[in-house]
Amino acid sequence: MRPIMRNNNQIKRNKYLLSIGLYLLISGSVSASVIPSNMGSYSFRGMVVATPCQIAPGSEKVPVDFQQISVKDLYKEGKSKPLIFSIHLTNCNTTIFKSVTVTFNGIENKNLPDHLAISDQSEASGIGIGLLNLNETPIELNTPSLAQNLAKNDTEIQFKAYVEAEPEARINETITYGNFYSTAYYTLNYQ
Repeated sequence: MRPIMRNNNQIKRNKYLLSIGLYLLISGSVSASVIPSNMGSYSFRGMVVATPCQIAPGSEKVPVDFQQISVKDLYKEGKSKPLIFSIHLTNCNTTIFKSVTVTFNGIENKNLPDHLAISDQSEASGIGIGLLNLNETPIELNTPSLAQNLAKNDTEIQFKAYVEAEPEARINETITYGNFYSTAYYTLNYQ
C-alpha cells in the first residue's frame, strides 16, 4: 500500500475542519444543558389624557422669595403678610376643559398641620409655610385648591403663601432666625 501524499494546505484544511467539528460537538452539548433559571416579566400601564394647557417655561419651578421676615412680627402677629405667587399656563384650549384646580404636596410641618415644613438645610426654625387661595381661604396639602377659570390661550393661576410661627415656638419665643427653604410640588387638575 502506498502512502497518501498530502500537501501542507490539505493538512491545514483537515485540521481546521477537525477543529470546527470538535467545537460544534462541544458547544452543542453545552448549549443543550443551559436551562434558564431566572425569568421575569414586565407589566406596563399608563393613561392617555387631554391636556388643555401647557405649563409656561419658567413656571415648572416657581421661586417664591419672602425676603426678610421679622422674628418680632412673627411673635406679635403669628404669621407674615401673604405673598402672591403664580403658575402661568399657555396655549389653553377652553373647548376641552373650562377650569383648573391645583393640588400642592410636600413635607408637612408636624407642628402646623397643612403647612409645609422648612428643609433641614435651613438655618431658621420654629416656622412653617401656609398656602392660600387668592380669596385667602386656606389650601390643605394634598387637596385640590378652589377652581380657577381657564382663559383662551394664556392663563395665570394665582395663590398666596405666608410664613407662620409654630405655636410652641411662638409661646416660648424659640423661633430661630436665618435663611429657610421649603419645596412644594403641584399637580394641575382640569375640569
